[in-house]
Amino acid sequence: MSSQLQDTVDTLATQLQRAVAIDDPQLHLLAHSPHREPVDKVRLASIMNRDVSADVLDYFLSTGVKHAEEPVRIPANPALGMWSRICAPIRCEGLLLGYLFFIDNDEVCGPRELALAASAAHTAGMILYQQRLLHEVERARERELVQDLLNGDPALRQNVAAEIIERGHLEHNPGIVVTVIQPATSVDIIDGPTSASDLRFAVTAALEDVRRGISPRHSMQLDRPGHGVLLIDTHDLAVGHRTLRDVATDLKTALTKRLTGRISTDCVIVGVSDPAATLVQIQECYQQAMTAARVASVIPSLGDIVFWSDLGIYQILSQMPPESLTKGTLHRAVARLLDTHKHGPLIETLETYLDHAGDAAATAKALSLHRSSLYYRLDKIRKLTEADLDSGHDRLALHLSLKIARLGRLL
Repeated sequence: MSSQLQDTVDTLATQLQRAVAIDDPQLHLLAHSPHREPVDKVRLASIMNRDVSADVLDYFLSTGVKHAEEPVRIPANPALGMWSRICAPIRCEGLLLGYLFFIDNDEVCGPRELALAASAAHTAGMILYQQRLLHEVERARERELVQDLLNGDPALRQNVAAEIIERGHLEHNPGIVVTVIQPATSVDIIDGPTSASDLRFAVTAALEDVRRGISPRHSMQLDRPGHGVLLIDTHDLAVGHRTLRDVATDLKTALTKRLTGRISTDCVIVGVSDPAATLVQIQECYQQAMTAARVASVIPSLGDIVFWSDLGIYQILSQMPPESLTKGTLHRAVARLLDTHKHGPLIETLETYLDHAGDAAATAKALSLHRSSLYYRLDKIRKLTEADLDSGHDRLALHLSLKIARLGRLL
């Protein structure tokens, strides 16, 4: 945060002889003065985590402070460990940019202190507004760079990669991973102007939320219709002892939280690419992450956080044109089972048997079947399909056909 905002906080703290803090509209801590006197649990948690709990945020907003124009008192809440405090909304050009706080548990602050808080909030508003404008310009250029990196021709991507490093958006060239986040299915609006604009706003906000936990110059983002893209420098994760799955989980949680109550969707899916050797290869990584997310939306058993490296045979099958994923592409035995036993146990039995490389014991255990019941089903499959389950060629064809059927939503 800028030195100007810190100076504003420190000056007010000196005038009031109290500790002062400034949060953004979601109560993420932006700046604070030294805290030499006792503080409550809420302030301590805010300083330690640069955030507050959902219960604290809900209580805070329930006081109506979001609509206040002048400093107001937030009543104590013993259940949350919150002392009484003064809150001055920070506004500029009609925008709510944050809140200025100082604890006043003894409730002795009068007109002088409130006037000082209002003046400091006005100054902070101008500082945050200028930073907002600068941030928007920087983000716009960042979006352009990522867009060109994903879609441009090789020569353009080479130039863009050099500019990204030169401008300090990313520190390292190799080791960049692409993550894609999107709803698993099409979304339905609950209230608001349009589902597309609501979703795009939610995606952008979720990406911003997660980037707060990543060091500066180690990530870039882009919001696209229906999904968001986050470029992550894996070197930063190694230093912070975090994993890509940690970040993917944070992304899923952030978007789910942003969509709750505004957009109806089954779940959120995150696709993760392999690391890129160079920034120029980010386009290929983007396709990997998009494919992982797309396959996961069709194959629920893969989970909602899917790595390209974990797709197995679907890495290859996902390259097939969607229009070719029809029953006519399948081995005749699988097509016959789809016609006669699509919703019965035989298809599940066959697929599980093939997934376990024909190991009857492992298959029976996975299906919670007695071995004799498994053999009965396999024998029935042989008679219905005339397939030779002892033939490596037939087993490969059957296995691939079942996976194609899943990818093509035929199962």
